[in-house]
Amino acid sequence: MIYTVTFNPSLDYIVTVPHFTCGMVNRTSEEKIFPGGKGINVSMVLKNLGFENQALGFTAGFTGEVLKSMLK
Repeated sequence: MIYTVTFNPSLDYIVTVPHFTCGMVNRTSEEKIFPGGKGINVSMVLKNLGFENQALGFTAGFTGEVLKSMLK
């Protein structure tokens, strides 16, 4: 069993802007949210490679609840 620790987990937002124009108001067309942080990223790669692992870290509030639900 491999354990990873993320001391500062995060939610990574990726947005799509179809036609970005500098100096203008730009509207997003799509938003994706992923769990992030070094230990979490390593745990996801390990799982994809078939290694049994457990991600550990600190969570609180809205971000913590979303992270826990996304990582199940």
